Amino acid sequence: MNILVTGADSQVGQALKRLLISREVAFVAVERSQLDITDPAAIAACLDEMSPDYLINTDGLNDANLAQQDSVASFSLNRDGPALLAQACAQRGIGMVQLSSERVFDGTKASAYVETDTPNPLSVLGDSQWSGEQAIRAACPQHLIVRTSWVFGPDGNNPLTRLLDQLTDRSVLSLYNDQQGCPTPAADLARVIFAMLEQVDCHVDPPLWGTYHYVGSDRTDWRTFVETVVKTAKSYVDVSVEQLSEMALTDAPETPVQRPVNAELSARKVLATFGIKQQPWRRGIQDALKALYESQVEDTQ
Repeated sequence: MNILVTGADSQVGQALKRLLISREVAFVAVERSQLDITDPAAIAACLDEMSPDYLINTDGLNDANLAQQDSVASFSLNRDGPALLAQACAQRGIGMVQLSSERVFDGTKASAYVETDTPNPLSVLGDSQWSGEQAIRAACPQHLIVRTSWVFGPDGNNPLTRLLDQLTDRSVLSLYNDQQGCPTPAADLARVIFAMLEQVDCHVDPPLWGTYHYVGSDRTDWRTFVETVVKTAKSYVDVSVEQLSEMALTDAPETPVQRPVNAELSARKVLATFGIKQQPWRRGIQDALKALYESQVEDTQ
């Protein structure tokens, strides 16, 4: 199995690189600066040179605020780029994996969203991701679309690293506690993607291509996630935060991007199809902080 990872500088891309190296899998990882996924000629040249069996696209614009501010960039990276990748993969018989998120839903369902629920995005980010999903389905039958939520890890700009930036410079941390969801460690998501591809590569009948949800186990709210990060981070840094203060969305200094109140995704289908079990997100916080702070110590030596 030979894998091409696009968007390799993303947090999931970096987690995939570490995993594939540890598993001794043949792969090539290209960053956005090395491959513009909105350039058809560049895509064709890359695929023809690398000749992968599978392409895992982790590139995209995943920041909801930035997407809302620049819808052109959001649709370019989340819809047009994936569509071009899907077309190129289909022409060459390459299987494609694409990440999506809970943002494709409106959050009004009382229970966890399943793969057959009808998307109804509330934001530019969700709309562009849903449009990208549809483009991939139309262009490339051999695809895996993996919806996930609240992805965090030691790399890049994500919910965990943003929180860590605030823990040492204030005593009161303000937060919105208006959303229920399932945090997902990037390393765990990488494990799941590779495990799915291993089984797809066995060419079972019927094929396993399609749309799946994967998130960390245990539904929670944002306050609980923050409390867990604060508690765990105290083992590594001097945390100055002593109090968490909840804010209502109406009290926000500027209107935040509308987001689904219920962001929970059901992972039953991926369990039933691939036998892949969810891992607890709390353990993922411990692992991510350990990786982050140990790497910082190494950098200073």
